[in-house]
Amino acid sequence: MTAFVAGTHGLVWHLTEPRRLAQGARWAFAAADAGRWPCDVPAIVLVEVSLLGERGRLRMELPQFVEALAGHAGYAILPLDVEQALAFASLVSIRDPMVRLVVAAERATGARLVSSDKTLSGHGVERVWD
Repeated sequence: MTAFVAGTHGLVWHLTEPRRLAQGARWAFAAADAGRWPCDVPAIVLVEVSLLGERGRLRMELPQFVEALAGHAGYAILPLDVEQALAFASLVSIRDPMVRLVVAAERATGARLVSSDKTLSGHGVERVWD
């Protein structure tokens, strides 16, 4: 069972600028770091991290990012699968395809999403942040 799914910004901030996280997000990531709560990281988050690095918006390269996650028992990379693709197809109201894929992962796993994006609540997403 997945306790939560990590959105890109929340996970990046957790690893690089934890002060930017709200209380609930800090608590969730601390639980994953300690292996108390499982956290799925959608594969698209890795793609976004790579793009952020290419654009100079992130100093951590993708291999370092993956290594940082591997150092904690609570994290698992969630490959894109058919269930997520079907959820993606039903989320046409979310225009950003990267965000849509993260929400599709949240839907497919039935977990809560660690995200600062308040607009996702309007799409039935159960967010962990504050």
